[in-house]
Amino acid sequence: ATLQLDGATVTVEYGRPNLSGRNLEKLIQPGQEWRMGSNTATTLTTTADLKFGDKAVPKGKYVLKAKPVSAQDWMLLIQNEDSGSVAEVPMKLEKVDSSTELMTIELTQSSNVGKFKLIWGNLTLSTEFRKA
Repeated sequence: ATLQLDGATVTVEYGRPNLSGRNLEKLIQPGQEWRMGSNTATTLTTTADLKFGDKAVPKGKYVLKAKPVSAQDWMLLIQNEDSGSVAEVPMKLEKVDSSTELMTIELTQSSNVGKFKLIWGNLTLSTEFRKA
């Protein structure tokens, strides 16, 4: 997934696991970090500094993980490959009626705001960001 945002390039690379009849909500328990995707780590690469809410993410390459804090509250973990955590960002959880078999990450834009959206099973997790 790639997005051009105010002259910056934001890219997320990830593997696309199949749900294969599993219940995503039972696979990932509150407090457990989830390495989104399959095979290699899911990565975020940005050519400009970004802001996720009040959290600054300098330009560079990061590993993305998700962590449910509770059944309704999820965090996006943005981690520097060398030094660890850079930011923990709240994600909005939506439950949908139709199930998505292959995990999908979308990067979209509305005006000067980017949106990260993960869709898998009956869950949609999203958060917004902008160029700092």
